Amino acid sequence: MNFDLTEEQQLIGQSAREFGKEYLDPIAADLDHSGKFPKAIIEQLAGYDFLGLMLPEEVGGAGAGFVSYIQVVEALSRSCPAIATILNYHSLAAHAIATYGSDAQKKAHVPSLAKGSHLGTLAIYENGPTPGIGPDALLASKQGDKYVLNGTKAFVRNAGVADLYVVFATLEPSEKKALSVFLVNARTPGVTVGPLLDTMGLKGCPVANVVFSNVAVEADALVGGENAGSAIAQDLLAILAVAEGAQTVGLGKAAVKHAAEYAKQRVQFGKPIAVLQAIQTLLADVATDSHMAWLGVLRAAQLIEEGKPFEADAAMVKAFLARFGSKMLIDTCQVEGGFGYSEFMPLPRLFRDIAGTTLMDAPADFPDKIIADSIA
Repeated sequence: MNFDLTEEQQLIGQSAREFGKEYLDPIAADLDHSGKFPKAIIEQLAGYDFLGLMLPEEVGGAGAGFVSYIQVVEALSRSCPAIATILNYHSLAAHAIATYGSDAQKKAHVPSLAKGSHLGTLAIYENGPTPGIGPDALLASKQGDKYVLNGTKAFVRNAGVADLYVVFATLEPSEKKALSVFLVNARTPGVTVGPLLDTMGLKGCPVANVVFSNVAVEADALVGGENAGSAIAQDLLAILAVAEGAQTVGLGKAAVKHAAEYAKQRVQFGKPIAVLQAIQTLLADVATDSHMAWLGVLRAAQLIEEGKPFEADAAMVKAFLARFGSKMLIDTCQVEGGFGYSEFMPLPRLFRDIAGTTLMDAPADFPDKIIADSIA
């Protein structure tokens, strides 16, 4: 497998790095404190075609492919991973429609999502033991020529700012408890966004539970047919694992760069601490972990772009970073000592953010079965 990037891919990556330096670096710390949705930044992302980057040109996207997309995610995450989270959930919602939707659904929704006039997201998670949240927390029933949705989806990213929800629900009656997927306009009567959750990190990407109370949608809002949602969910979550892997790598690279610069400036006993072997070992470990993780992310991205099986590679990326992602921040914080632990330095923010990219969507042991099953 050739990991050399094309000239176009290199230019897209460079463009994203420049975008991060110009637009995200100046706001990252303030966004971490305010948690306010950065609407102006999302509009600027649209102006760079980042919102439709991996979507095919025939449905209104940029047609740049998934390798280019994860380069953008990694580059933006060096500056502000919350922006990359907003981008990931929007892009996966658009990808779900572009891949599994009908021609009419693609025509109606994908161009506006690709251009950024509409923002999308996934409503895929359910959790307990909160009343109304758990297995089968969102149920759909067919009533005449419509489907009616009742229940709650948990931890919805872009909640309250998305124009379109790609919603996963259990269709009744169903012995298999298989999921079905529906496209729901955020302004449909009966859709209510709960209070925003005060998350530890990734501030600026709003997260909330979304309640569906007798939400009626037309039959043509169904994506991929009845009970097709479980396979769609598995595909989207595997792609998300790779995209979040790119986020984590970006975080690691930002942390080690800051720690290396600090080590060159911090003088003890008449010389920079960067010359001390213990400091060099810490920096080398972080650089190695982020480099190896990036190779795994890149391989999985190439498999996705080529339409080849990628689930095991995505699971390995997720498992590796769930176990070593936070270690990258621990090591860099040790380089900077008490200063690195202080809130006026960026590492505490990066530490909070990396917990969101490695642990929020699934526990660290979630991919292990996929990996074990793939061993011949």
